[in-house]
Amino acid sequence: MTFYAHWKEIAGMRLLPAAILAIGTLCATSYARAADPDWIFANNGPGGQPMIMSHQGTLDIMFYRAASGTVGIAVHQRHGRYRNPKGVETAMVMIGKFTLALQVFGDTRKWDTAGGDLQPDTVPNLVGALKEAATGALIPFGREPVPFSVKGAMAALDDLAQYAARHGESLPPPLQPAPPPHAAAPAVDIEKLAHHPYDTQHGRRLVLPQYDIAANCDRAHIEMQDTDGECIGAEQKSQAALTAHWTGYDSDLRAACLSLVSDPGRLEKYQALLMCLSRYQDDRRQWQLVSGSSGSDDIMPAKNPAQTGDASPAPAARP
Repeated sequence: MTFYAHWKEIAGMRLLPAAILAIGTLCATSYARAADPDWIFANNGPGGQPMIMSHQGTLDIMFYRAASGTVGIAVHQRHGRYRNPKGVETAMVMIGKFTLALQVFGDTRKWDTAGGDLQPDTVPNLVGALKEAATGALIPFGREPVPFSVKGAMAALDDLAQYAARHGESLPPPLQPAPPPHAAAPAVDIEKLAHHPYDTQHGRRLVLPQYDIAANCDRAHIEMQDTDGECIGAEQKSQAALTAHWTGYDSDLRAACLSLVSDPGRLEKYQALLMCLSRYQDDRRQWQLVSGSSGSDDIMPAKNPAQTGDASPAPAARP
């Protein structure tokens, strides 16, 4: 989805400044330290991306983490709908020596919201400007510049980078170091594994992880279009089911399903884990019926001496 589509969605609602400020105040309490009273945090930017915003007179100044992983800037002029001559750059933002041409959102004749994603290599220029400048300016086409303050914006942007990192995301340097490259472990073919007649890692010790349900559901409901309460309730129900039957699942299937839900992009952890285990444990039982195997210990391979045995091994699955 393009940047324009993201902002068209929220610009169509006129940005609802009062509502966004109220939501941002709540979010700031839970997810980010307010670096300056003039800057607040909200997690409802384009595509559900987190953002910081300063409400200053007729302007709302916003910095957000773009869906592409970089930083974006947007300005909402709450009491003005300006003409938008065709083919003319309509708005610029200047902060110190940093200048950015903004796209305009609205219809083809009028506009009141402008914004744009930065190229990652221009982020250092923005950071340098925010460290040195106290003010910036919106320069609409054919209008007088409208000044705004950027005091506290750099500290708030640092908070935004820390929030992104806690949620498995990143921002370009110097806000957030890029994650170091690492060789990906070979993926487990769980379909093939489930059609093996017995637990290939019988006796391996695996514990059910403790996931942060509230933090995951905070972002998950944006993608799943449900509410935090619905997500939390479903996660807690799945966690209880897994806790009660954890050792009843084969060790190799537990390991494979845990690796699948460890992806930072996977948000409903317990629901996904329960769905994975239920499906593939059932597949194995069906395969045991077809292959004539009981899945019992007498056909187990020799235990790998490098593995640590459970004090109470998981029971072998039986049809």
